[in-house]
Amino acid sequence: MSTLPPRCTIKDIAAKAGVAVSTVSYALRNHPSIPRATCMRIQEIATRMGYHPDPQISALMAHIGRGRPVSSSSGLVALVWVHGTRETTRREHFFRQVLAGASERAALRGYRVEEFWPAEDGLSGRRLSGIFSARGIRSVLLAPGIAGVNVDYALDWKELACVVLGYARWPVELDRVAHDHFHGFCECLRRMALAGARRPAAVISREVNLRADHALEAAFITHHPDERRAREFVHAVDAPRAPGFASWCRRMKPDGLLLLNRPMWERIDSPEARRLLKAGRVWNAEWQPDDPLRLPGVLQRYDLAARAAVEMAIGLEQSRGYGVPGHPQWLQLRGDWREHGPAEGHAARDED
Repeated sequence: MSTLPPRCTIKDIAAKAGVAVSTVSYALRNHPSIPRATCMRIQEIATRMGYHPDPQISALMAHIGRGRPVSSSSGLVALVWVHGTRETTRREHFFRQVLAGASERAALRGYRVEEFWPAEDGLSGRRLSGIFSARGIRSVLLAPGIAGVNVDYALDWKELACVVLGYARWPVELDRVAHDHFHGFCECLRRMALAGARRPAAVISREVNLRADHALEAAFITHHPDERRAREFVHAVDAPRAPGFASWCRRMKPDGLLLLNRPMWERIDSPEARRLLKAGRVWNAEWQPDDPLRLPGVLQRYDLAARAAVEMAIGLEQSRGYGVPGHPQWLQLRGDWREHGPAEGHAARDED
């Protein structure tokens, strides 16, 4: 008769890491009293040792610590793709980042991520809330909205521990985790200045700028070399009565171009844009590893954002912090700078 291997405990991790059991307990929850580097080291050791906490025990200890009644946990975190489809959430790097980060953090806490596509499956907020209730799901991660500024979708908030990813505006104010767009644009401008850009220009989406509370435009204007004329160097591709990019570019004569994201290129592709690309004078505020233009820019760490959001949701569940928070938390994470080589197959194109 086969026997199961002994379950890895936090005592085993503490012995391996050479720290106290309490330090391991705090580090696995990213407690602010433990240095970030120590948390990461202990979490890596826990992963290598195959540690999987029991969500029922975690919930029990959380309630005991607060003197509250104990409720059972389903051990599930719902990841709601309010705008995505199964096909897009598997194909695009951004969505894969979110799923990978959420799944990794959930597993470390003894939970499992289950995905839902309400738009594709025709699930109303009421129907989806009923599914959550029937299955005992309390922790809910609301994935970034990618269509419009506002998300017209409501759940039974009072029964759920919800955390929003990204900037989309939901019917109620909830805890959220998002990329720091302001810092991302500032970092791009700093790198452009180091490359000698004295007349940098930005190509943005008016809708995305509004969704991000004007952080893109604010960062660009306040950190532009010519603050007085900085607003003129912002080209919003979806602004009403906006001039064509080519004529705007000929008038402004930028010596560097910052794209909000890769799709902006399709909106401005022209001889003027290609000349800047060929000269290595185009940057991307949303760096992608599979970008055929191979533009340098900021990698938005939505894998880390998803990890933090899952941690927040599980913490709310275990403390029974359901419903709309009185004072919502807002966590913004900075991205990482990434370089790329010269564009392949684009710089060599004819410019006429």
